Amino acid sequence: MKKWKCSVCNYIHEGDEPPEKCPVCGADKDKFVEMTEESSQSETRMEAEASVDPPSSIYEKITALIVEKHLHPISVHGPNGIIPMVFLFLALAAVLQLPGFGNAAYLSMIFVLLTMPPVLVTGYLTWQKKYKGVKTSLFKMKIAASSVATVILFGLVLWRTIRPDVLSNASLDRFIFLFWSLIMLAAVGLAGHLGGQLVFASKK
Repeated sequence: MKKWKCSVCNYIHEGDEPPEKCPVCGADKDKFVEMTEESSQSETRMEAEASVDPPSSIYEKITALIVEKHLHPISVHGPNGIIPMVFLFLALAAVLQLPGFGNAAYLSMIFVLLTMPPVLVTGYLTWQKKYKGVKTSLFKMKIAASSVATVILFGLVLWRTIRPDVLSNASLDRFIFLFWSLIMLAAVGLAGHLGGQLVFASKK
C-alpha cells in the first residue's frame, strides 16, 4: 500500500492514489507527495541543510523561532482557557444578577484582549512559515473564526466600559450582551478545534 504525505500539514494517507482533498487542511491532491525511502532521505537532508544554513534576516530568525518553539499553540492556550470561564461568569451575572461575576468576566476579557496581538501575530507567521501561507478552507475558517472572536471581544469590552451596568439593568441589553459572548465562545472553540486538527495531522 502506498503512502502519501500532505506537504502542507503532514497528514499521511494510505492508498493507491492521494485523496482529492486533504481531510485535515483541505489542500488539493497535487500537494501530496508519495512517501518512499528516497523521499524520506531527501526530506531529512533538507532539514539538515536548513539547520546548517540558519535564517539570515531578523524577520526570518523570529519566524523560525516562533515555529520551532511552538509559540502560537502556547500563546493561544490562554484565551482558549479563559473565554469559556468568561461566558460562564457573564451568564451568572446576567441571569442570576451576581455583579461580582460580571466584574471578574470584564477583567478577564481585558486580559484576553491584551494577549490577542501576540496570538494573532504568531498565528500569522506560523501559517506563512510552516504551512506556506496556503489558502485552503481550513485556514480560511480558522482566520475568520479568530477575527470574529477578536472583533466581538473588543466590542464587548468597549460596551462594558461605556455601560458598566449592562449586565444588571432590566432591559434586554444584558441578554444581547450574553448572546454575543456566546458567539465569541463558539468562534474561539472553532478556531481551537481547527488548530488541533493541524497539530495532530501527522499522527492520524
